Amino acid sequence: MHSQLAPSRSYRHYLATLGSSLFTALFIYFLEIIFVISFAALIYSGDLLAQMPRALALILLGDAIMCAITALISSNPGAIGVQQDTPGAMISVVAAGVTVALAGAPEMQFATVAINVMFTTMTTGLLLLALGVFKLGALVRFLPYPVMGGFLAGTGWLLVEGGLTMMLDAPLGLAWLQPDTLALWGTAAVTGVLVFGAARKLENPAVIPVALALAIALFYGYAWAAQVPLEALRAAGWLLDSQASGGAWQSPLSGDMLSQVDWGTVRNQIPALLPVAIICVIELLLISSSLELVNKKDSDLNRELMVAGVGNLAAGFMGGLTGYTDVSYSTLNKTLSGGRRLVGVMIALMLGATMFAGITLILFIPRFVFGAVLIYLGLVLLAEWVYETWLRSSRLDFLVIITILAIIVTSGFLQGVIAGLILAVILFVVSYSRVSVIKFALSGREYRSRVTREKHEQEVLEAHADQLYILKLEGFIFFGTANGLLSKIRAQRQSASAPLNYVVMDFSRVSGVDSTGMLSFARMMQWSVERGVELVFTGLSDRLAPAFERQRALNPEAVVRFFPDLDHGIEWCENELIAAHAPQQPRADSLIAALEEYMKRDAVRKLLPYLKRREFAPGEYLIKVGDAPDFMYFIESGQVTAQLEPANGKPVRLETMQGGRTVGELGFYLGARRTASVVADQPSVVYVLSVDDLRIMESSDQEAASILHRTILHLQNERVAHLTRTVGALERA
Repeated sequence: MHSQLAPSRSYRHYLATLGSSLFTALFIYFLEIIFVISFAALIYSGDLLAQMPRALALILLGDAIMCAITALISSNPGAIGVQQDTPGAMISVVAAGVTVALAGAPEMQFATVAINVMFTTMTTGLLLLALGVFKLGALVRFLPYPVMGGFLAGTGWLLVEGGLTMMLDAPLGLAWLQPDTLALWGTAAVTGVLVFGAARKLENPAVIPVALALAIALFYGYAWAAQVPLEALRAAGWLLDSQASGGAWQSPLSGDMLSQVDWGTVRNQIPALLPVAIICVIELLLISSSLELVNKKDSDLNRELMVAGVGNLAAGFMGGLTGYTDVSYSTLNKTLSGGRRLVGVMIALMLGATMFAGITLILFIPRFVFGAVLIYLGLVLLAEWVYETWLRSSRLDFLVIITILAIIVTSGFLQGVIAGLILAVILFVVSYSRVSVIKFALSGREYRSRVTREKHEQEVLEAHADQLYILKLEGFIFFGTANGLLSKIRAQRQSASAPLNYVVMDFSRVSGVDSTGMLSFARMMQWSVERGVELVFTGLSDRLAPAFERQRALNPEAVVRFFPDLDHGIEWCENELIAAHAPQQPRADSLIAALEEYMKRDAVRKLLPYLKRREFAPGEYLIKVGDAPDFMYFIESGQVTAQLEPANGKPVRLETMQGGRTVGELGFYLGARRTASVVADQPSVVYVLSVDDLRIMESSDQEAASILHRTILHLQNERVAHLTRTVGALERA
């Protein structure tokens, strides 16, 4: 029984899949055919309206090819790729210029516009393909949001303007107020506004085709009731002339077409066409990001760029318009059919069939419907990028969008693109200059070097800490941020309670400094000479160091010092402060003298029997990473440094210690293998306590063991207090 039911279920599932795919394809096809005719009428307007069937043949074939390629090879199975409104609006401006330049020569006008369309689409395809192949799609994300919004708002204006002017084939003027003229463009405007309002209010994709079908039905219903013949409607401009020329497709590269092209006009229009490719790349990546949200999975942006590139090259070769994935159609496909490639293939077949069999029939759609569609699309863009931007974005962003829009309206799209790129640079400079390159700014009171000082030295540093100002920098430094850095240092000197004598700047996290930024550092060196401030630069990369060395050579009076890292730069400043404000004191000449700062002499003497004296030469290791924790060291004289030693890098200093300090006590007490090395910087004398001697001490002399433990606890408390103060200062910075 099951074997008999299975084929039946499979067959029903196949029919259900085919039915939902066909319904979705028909729904999207009806929308797309209206949009295609609208774009064609927008571009091939004026004197070229008589060539509409030929133009539609080119555009429909290109649209079918774009749709098929996207459906078959896109990383998103439900993607529907069609020709788009933004490039269509921009190309229409160029086509209008061609029509004016070649007035009175309809064949030459048509051929020249067709070649311009072909050039634009194929150029866009090459750019998209190159970006995808070399995985450079992310570069266009650096275009500021308001600049992109200005371009799209300008596109919206061009669509609204095109929707109105295509009804009259004439620019705005007093002739528009004549009753017959007013009826033509007024009907398109009212219909476009009503469709826009209904679609925005109801938020249902079926609103648009239903509204347009209703408008067509009302138009022909009125014509039938008033007994107005088709010839009269066509003569009055309500219908396109479907008999003006044949609709057979002819390649733009055919001999007949190429012989009619005015190549000088084509060359003159190239600067106006190139921005189309840039805008298309940006819009495609925005659409891909939107589809990621719809599909709830990441898109392969570079693959989508290559798919769109191949589609535009193929469509452009056939004379089609620029296109790529459409987010609305793709979302409809996802909603109605689950997102199937079959839907895109069906739409492509329907568009191709229309080119061969249905061009004359679709030209019976009233002309005002095409104008209404363009007005609707333009209002959508204007609402999104002007009205909604006013509500949700900063006033600066809104001002940029309005400025670009105003330039496009008054001067043209190319001028708007140029202004947008200039504004993009200005926005970058203004925005980035607001980002501080200072990671933290602290005084010498809050941030110390990793050198453990004697008590009297710590007191000196505490008393004169405000003479030291420490700045850790990050990011890329150019004129705006470098000038802000100089202003910060000036303000600190004026507000400090004590004279500012040392400024330390760490560049270990600075990626670069441009030439204008270096001029600010040159001014900083001149200022330091005038104010008696010494500059300390640390962490300069091999690429940055030569530039700063040259600036120091150009300012020989400036006191500028260089150190490999921030810690050593601060150590030098601390040594200078100690030398200037504390008399030189002799170092302790015995372990007893060195430890008397923390314990009584008698207590120290109790420890000595358990310690063994050792001497270390400079560079000799007391401890190496991975050593067993068998010993703890008491420093009598000299200096040692605890450091990390990465396999592929310079050692990183953890702490430098002198007489009276202990080394290795943490691992010693915890029983953990050594995680850092300790090396002698100078000839050093240390006393060693082994684990075995500690056990003997704890069992035979509990008083000595107690003294040892209290001493270690005291030294650890000092370290923790210093660390807590530093962390707190960094949190507040």
